[in-house]
Amino acid sequence: MKYNKYLMIAAILPVGITASQISQAYDVVPAGQAVVTGEPSRVGAPWNHRSTFNIPGTNTDVTFGGYIKFDAIYDFDYNLGESTDPLAAATRGNATDGKTTFTVNESRINFRTQTRIDNQVLKTYIEGHFLPDGQLSLRHAYGEYYGFLAGQTWTNFMHFLGTPRILKLGGPVGYATGRPDQVRYTYKSGVNTFAAALEDPESSVSDLGLGGAADNTVRLPDLTLRYQYKNNFGISGVVRKFSADSLLTGDKQTTTGYGVAAQGALPLGDQTTLKGNVMVGKGLGGYLDYVPPSGAKFRAPDAYLAADGSLKAIELQSYGLSLDHKWNSSWSSSIGTSVVHQDLPDDTPAFQEVTDTVQFSHINLIWDVNSRLSVGAEFQHVNLEKVSGEKVDANRVMASAQFQF
Repeated sequence: MKYNKYLMIAAILPVGITASQISQAYDVVPAGQAVVTGEPSRVGAPWNHRSTFNIPGTNTDVTFGGYIKFDAIYDFDYNLGESTDPLAAATRGNATDGKTTFTVNESRINFRTQTRIDNQVLKTYIEGHFLPDGQLSLRHAYGEYYGFLAGQTWTNFMHFLGTPRILKLGGPVGYATGRPDQVRYTYKSGVNTFAAALEDPESSVSDLGLGGAADNTVRLPDLTLRYQYKNNFGISGVVRKFSADSLLTGDKQTTTGYGVAAQGALPLGDQTTLKGNVMVGKGLGGYLDYVPPSGAKFRAPDAYLAADGSLKAIELQSYGLSLDHKWNSSWSSSIGTSVVHQDLPDDTPAFQEVTDTVQFSHINLIWDVNSRLSVGAEFQHVNLEKVSGEKVDANRVMASAQFQF
């Protein structure tokens, strides 16, 4: 099956190259403008200079994009994986005296179309990457027209404007993220953007609670609302409904999750920006960027079954602060820290090895060699505390080269 995907890409590329030689090209994203929520990808923002070509005789423009990213990683204490998973430090089996990893699995490829219909533009977008196992897998696939969007893409609960520029995939810990299947409507009025969405209600109920394991049953979709002012401030909210059948009692249990997320970007002169993030609520484990789905119910679950058999949504708070600085037109740095705390029951034996609080800090130096190539180095520090009170520290150095196309 994977060979069919590569053959399809190989067949499409020559057609695109031929058409581009006989058509006019222009920038998809104007230089200097960041790619924000609702756009197809964060590839290269804010240095995205991908160009399109017009299909002759039509109102449709198409583009190929993506990047090749090479990461050279050295872990001092714990193997944090190819995409820096801070929770990996909670597993003793990941301890190391030193480990070097070279990987290109973050690399991605995408394809987009824009078709003008009267005074509106119909957009489609599809993107794949090679995480976590080197196999091509789907990141985004959606269509958008006149403010209406349907498909798989960034959750409406998240923001980009307060996220620092770092080499780690996905940004710091505790910044809401995810790419659920969804339907969304976005309305823009001047500098204000309003959006509402119904999203796939995928969630995780931990097997570790005193009430035993559970099978998730059919739930209502998540409802998300978002407001953004320019590229300076955004706030969003989510309401979720969880239900599960207890394998211990056979009873069906339900509970409600909810949360608020906000980000801000405050310019401090022409070269420096102070950025902040906050997310608080119940049942938000599925929105954490550092939790892989396979381990979520044991690491940052949305809910668990208590001893009395009731389903409990887990309280969660996260905060982040960073400073981005441009030394000149080519060199920039970011320094910052973020912390996540989830309120797991400390009297439950099975939860003792699960993370209660995790803090992630970073400092980097990045050189934009030109509009398509950037290289950089970054130091990352993880400070983690388990429900049992055990504390763990992990350190990583990461160097990257990113080639955009």
